[in-house]
Amino acid sequence: MVGGSALLVAAAGTSRFTDAGAVIAFLCSGLAVALLAALVGRSVEQLGDRFGAGATGVLQSALGNLPELFIALFALRAGLVMVVQAALIGSILANLLLVLGLAFTVGGLRHGPQNIDSQRARSTTVQMLLAVAAMVVPSLASYVHAPAAPHEDALSLAVSIILLALFAVTLPASLKRKSAGDAAEQHEPPRWPLPLALALLAAAAVAAAFVSEWFVHALEPAMRALGISEAFAGLVIVAIAGNA
Repeated sequence: MVGGSALLVAAAGTSRFTDAGAVIAFLCSGLAVALLAALVGRSVEQLGDRFGAGATGVLQSALGNLPELFIALFALRAGLVMVVQAALIGSILANLLLVLGLAFTVGGLRHGPQNIDSQRARSTTVQMLLAVAAMVVPSLASYVHAPAAPHEDALSLAVSIILLALFAVTLPASLKRKSAGDAAEQHEPPRWPLPLALALLAAAAVAAAFVSEWFVHALEPAMRALGISEAFAGLVIVAIAGNA
């Protein structure tokens, strides 16, 4: 994975600063982002395995989406708002349907019946509903021409700050093991030494920042060349590459 990431980053950089063409640069940088996202996730996994399942989930939610965050920031700076909006929806659908469905299917096939902590499930459901409401409320105010519609940007900013505060408040509960079954669960020991995991995470995050900028730079001309809409690019390509 590390060698493949390095090769794809080099290919993406070469195609970005040469006349390789927008489509080649788009493909190389997209594949590089996907592999870097996988490397970030693997590094976070190795760090989280030292502290338990709760810490792994927190680290994944905080650091696992760095490539997608970088793409969103560069896309917003380039004025590709529709791509970012579609990518948010695509990321949610990918995690709720694809990732969760695969986890249930593979876990069931490998381990048989699985037990789910009802308290954690309720907490996660509440947070998910809050996140959905945070996206729906500003849009709804705009569509129905409510009095708050002219203040949509301020409303969105306030809601995002509230969500960040809620995330910080729920961190202690997420880090705790609340069931005896979790305490007795056997975890696979980390395969990577701590310094290696930290170094790879830092290197992958820095590389993802550069490759994301190259990806966004090639995105618009590649969409024109391939006949891809902004909605499809965000909903499918960006969401899958950033969550690989």
